[in-house]
Amino acid sequence: MPPESDEPNEQTYFVLTREQADQLVTEALDTDLDEPEPFVKLLLLLFDHEKEPGLADTIYLLMKVAYDGSIVHSKGFQEYLESIRLGRNPLEESR
Repeated sequence: MPPESDEPNEQTYFVLTREQADQLVTEALDTDLDEPEPFVKLLLLLFDHEKEPGLADTIYLLMKVAYDGSIVHSKGFQEYLESIRLGRNPLEESR
């Protein structure tokens, strides 16, 4: 599982670079780049069930890149993920 902080450590293995992850997120979200919550919800579901560390790290990176482009920054990243995991909408909560 990726570290709690946003900085990867030597045990974290990403299949993608941050730039490649950003490009994938941008292409997946060809509209509403600043509101990626539905996309993050899908990634979070995959992340929570992924057993392969490299793939889990990559999914985590994709979620982080999507969050970084989001307009929701009143919550920290982990709190943002937990809100989505609980079925809440962090965008609506921040408005």
